[in-house]
Amino acid sequence: MKANILHQAYPFNTSWRKEIIGASLFGLFIFLFLLLFQPFGLQNYESEHKVRQLLSYGLITTASMLLSNSLFRFFLPKWFNKSSWTVGKNILYTLWMFFLIGTVNLLYSVKLGFLSLTFKGFLTYQGITLLVGSFPVIISTLVVYQKRLKAALKEANALNQSISVENTLKDETISIPSKNKSEQVELKLNQLLFIKSVENYVEVHCESGLKKHILRNTLKEVDNALEAYSKIKRCHRSYLVNLKKVASFSGNAQGLSLQLKGMQTEEIPVSRSYVAEMKKVL
Repeated sequence: MKANILHQAYPFNTSWRKEIIGASLFGLFIFLFLLLFQPFGLQNYESEHKVRQLLSYGLITTASMLLSNSLFRFFLPKWFNKSSWTVGKNILYTLWMFFLIGTVNLLYSVKLGFLSLTFKGFLTYQGITLLVGSFPVIISTLVVYQKRLKAALKEANALNQSISVENTLKDETISIPSKNKSEQVELKLNQLLFIKSVENYVEVHCESGLKKHILRNTLKEVDNALEAYSKIKRCHRSYLVNLKKVASFSGNAQGLSLQLKGMQTEEIPVSRSYVAEMKKVL
């Protein structure tokens, strides 16, 4: 394990759909746990609204997680994003989530009359919550990190072995379409490095010294137009790459990336769903 493990890249969820599902499942777990095991003296609590009140704990948990993610994205976008997400940040943010969920559920318990709110009681409650939660959070984060890192390095090694030593390309001209016909770009196939989707445009990146072109089009349309060129393949939802320009693949716990000849300082992400097709072409 690396000495600076806390600074190593860690998987970051960028999908709102997955966030909502994850928060909802965790809220459901809280509700079922309270309903089935009746901890903290709940078995002695009698109320015709008991099930609904216990369900509220789950709903509050889900809402707290989603609200926290939204606020962090809005106020701390540079800190709370995939490119800078690390093992240490994941541990810290998960413990913060424990603290937040504990606080709002504690306040709800006070409102229902389960507990009385005192400063000492609050510190004791949260201290126990964080103490109990710290160990599984740290262990689970490290386990996920090692598992993802091992899988990514294995895949990157397999892809590197697939790279052909033959780098010649037919010196044919390709046309990259634009919705604005006057912007259509023609260039030699061996000059193309990659094409990147940026909102309603695509960026055409060429070999060093050549102009970068920005066209009004979708990556899907460009991909369809270049379908006949077997070496130009999708490697990510936002990228098409010229596979003959690939220098190497690398991986970390966040996934795979590739480096192109002449621009090894810039890494292009590789989605696992495209790996099999890329191996076949390489």
